Amino acid sequence: MVTQVGAMPATFDRTEEAAVAALERPNGNAVTWYVDASGGSDGLSGRSPLAPFQTMAKAFTRIQSGDTIKFWGKIREQLITPVQVFDVTVIGMGNRPRHSDDAPAPIGGRSTSTWTTPASGATTAALCKVLQQGWSFENILWAGPSDHACLWFLRDAGSGDDERDASHGSVRKCRFASGQDGIWNTECFNLLIEDNIFMGMTGFDFLGKAGAGVAAPLQNILQDNIFIGSANHVKADFSKAVIRRNVFDDGGTPNTTVVLNTTGDGGSGANCFIYGNVFQTATANFNTPDLVGNATDVWADNISIDSTAAGVGSSKEWGQPA
Repeated sequence: MVTQVGAMPATFDRTEEAAVAALERPNGNAVTWYVDASGGSDGLSGRSPLAPFQTMAKAFTRIQSGDTIKFWGKIREQLITPVQVFDVTVIGMGNRPRHSDDAPAPIGGRSTSTWTTPASGATTAALCKVLQQGWSFENILWAGPSDHACLWFLRDAGSGDDERDASHGSVRKCRFASGQDGIWNTECFNLLIEDNIFMGMTGFDFLGKAGAGVAAPLQNILQDNIFIGSANHVKADFSKAVIRRNVFDDGGTPNTTVVLNTTGDGGSGANCFIYGNVFQTATANFNTPDLVGNATDVWADNISIDSTAAGVGSSKEWGQPA
């Protein structure tokens, strides 16, 4: 079951627990919450590594704008972020994002951070659907559902307090290890996708999803990521995106699957800057469907395999993919 936490603006007490949490905020300052999926308890305060919550859902009932959540262990939840709560940072506590069962308990569970589907009762939904601006996710191993995305940044056509807009979010130093899709962007502005590893997605690593028709995904930045081992990589109708210093393999089936497509399905994007990337695609298929761009994009200083040198050399490709 998907859980949406909080139906009131953060300026109101969403529950009695929120009133208690307010007492823990000297001068209204942002605070840090702790979640231990293996050894925590939702009956604890959540304010110390020695008294962590067990579920991310519990933390979502307590957070206010500007807070941080630090977690370890294996989160098995599908959640929707609270409305009118902004600029929350969710951080996995392992040194590198890896499966939380890679080492014997209890050390393995307490030194790694995984977010995956419930052990039973999973629904067709993202692991985390983000509704408001400025949310950041760092150092998490994502193992997503077979029929949805790991992370979904949503923007709709609401106004005032009824607007749901996950623009200005970021995903850093995460690993997307399995599932249908890694990240969905529904018309959000200024997302930063940086220094992540995408592998094992059966659909797409990053996919632009149509919504209320507010806008094309505007000024997204995808940099220093590794896209390798998934069926398809990046597809969205980007407008003024910067896509730089990424590594792309050839996708699940070279010459027929998407490596990088900046036009998406809507075709409303334009004026993107794609430079300094390394593509496994051969010179002969530095074009559709592997690589697709808008006429107003700038593609420069990208490197792909030089098929004229028996696939062992490299040559820089300048200009537009065909």
